[in-house]
Amino acid sequence: MCFGKKKKYDDDDGRTVANMNVEGMRWYDPAKEEKAEKKRKVKELKVSRKERRAMIWGAYLAYLPMFLCILLSFTIVMLLLWLWMR
Repeated sequence: MCFGKKKKYDDDDGRTVANMNVEGMRWYDPAKEEKAEKKRKVKELKVSRKERRAMIWGAYLAYLPMFLCILLSFTIVMLLLWLWMR
Protein backbone atom coordinates (compact mmCIF):
# COMPACT_ATOMS: atom_id res chain seq x y z
CA MET A 1 0.00 0.00 0.00
CA CYS A 2 1.27 3.43 -0.90
CA PHE A 3 -0.15 6.32 1.09
CA GLY A 4 2.05 9.04 -0.40
CA LYS A 5 0.28 9.91 -3.65
CA LYS A 6 -3.41 10.24 -4.40
CA LYS A 7 -4.66 9.15 -7.77
CA LYS A 8 -5.93 11.88 -10.08
CA TYR A 9 -8.99 11.05 -12.12
CA ASP A 10 -9.92 12.99 -15.26
CA ASP A 11 -13.64 12.91 -14.51
CA ASP A 12 -13.28 14.12 -10.89
CA ASP A 13 -14.33 17.75 -10.47
CA GLY A 14 -14.25 17.76 -6.65
CA ARG A 15 -17.99 17.82 -6.01
CA THR A 16 -19.54 15.65 -3.32
CA VAL A 17 -22.42 13.52 -4.55
CA ALA A 18 -23.42 12.16 -1.15
CA ASN A 19 -22.18 13.34 2.25
CA MET A 20 -20.83 10.29 4.09
CA ASN A 21 -20.65 12.14 7.42
CA VAL A 22 -23.72 10.36 8.79
CA GLU A 23 -24.70 10.31 12.46
CA GLY A 24 -24.25 6.84 13.93
CA MET A 25 -21.18 5.96 11.89
CA ARG A 26 -17.90 5.68 13.76
CA TRP A 27 -16.27 8.40 11.62
CA TYR A 28 -19.11 10.86 12.24
CA ASP A 29 -17.86 14.32 13.16
CA PRO A 30 -20.52 17.02 13.62
CA ALA A 31 -17.94 19.82 13.38
CA LYS A 32 -16.21 18.52 10.24
CA GLU A 33 -16.97 21.60 8.14
CA GLU A 34 -15.86 23.95 10.92
CA LYS A 35 -12.54 22.11 11.29
CA ALA A 36 -11.95 22.25 7.55
CA GLU A 37 -12.63 26.01 7.56
CA LYS A 38 -10.20 26.58 10.46
CA LYS A 39 -7.54 24.52 8.70
CA ARG A 40 -7.98 26.56 5.53
CA LYS A 41 -7.64 29.83 7.47
CA VAL A 42 -4.43 28.63 9.15
CA LYS A 43 -2.93 27.75 5.78
CA GLU A 44 -3.79 31.24 4.49
CA LEU A 45 -1.69 32.87 7.24
CA LYS A 46 1.57 31.98 5.50
CA VAL A 47 3.59 31.92 8.73
CA SER A 48 7.33 31.51 8.25
CA ARG A 49 9.33 28.82 10.00
CA LYS A 50 10.94 31.35 12.34
CA GLU A 51 7.55 32.86 13.29
CA ARG A 52 6.07 29.40 13.91
CA ARG A 53 8.96 28.51 16.23
CA ALA A 54 8.51 31.82 18.07
CA MET A 55 4.80 31.05 18.56
CA ILE A 56 5.53 27.55 19.88
CA TRP A 57 8.23 28.92 22.22
CA GLY A 58 5.79 31.55 23.49
CA ALA A 59 3.20 28.87 24.21
CA TYR A 60 5.79 26.86 26.15
CA LEU A 61 6.69 29.93 28.18
CA ALA A 62 3.01 30.59 28.89
CA TYR A 63 2.55 27.07 30.29
CA LEU A 64 5.82 27.03 32.22
CA PRO A 65 4.49 28.58 35.51
CA MET A 66 1.62 26.08 35.65
CA PHE A 67 3.99 23.18 34.97
CA LEU A 68 6.37 24.38 37.70
CA CYS A 69 3.51 24.64 40.22
CA ILE A 70 2.42 21.08 39.45
CA LEU A 71 6.00 19.84 39.70
CA LEU A 72 6.52 21.66 43.02
CA SER A 73 3.29 20.29 44.50
CA PHE A 74 4.24 16.75 43.41
CA THR A 75 7.64 17.17 45.05
CA ILE A 76 6.08 18.43 48.29
CA VAL A 77 3.67 15.49 48.40
CA MET A 78 6.48 13.01 47.80
CA LEU A 79 8.59 14.66 50.51
CA LEU A 80 5.70 14.50 52.98
CA LEU A 81 5.10 10.84 52.15
CA TRP A 82 8.78 10.07 52.61
CA LEU A 83 8.81 11.79 56.03
CA TRP A 84 5.58 10.08 57.08
CA MET A 85 6.77 6.58 56.10
CA ARG A 86 10.16 7.04 57.71
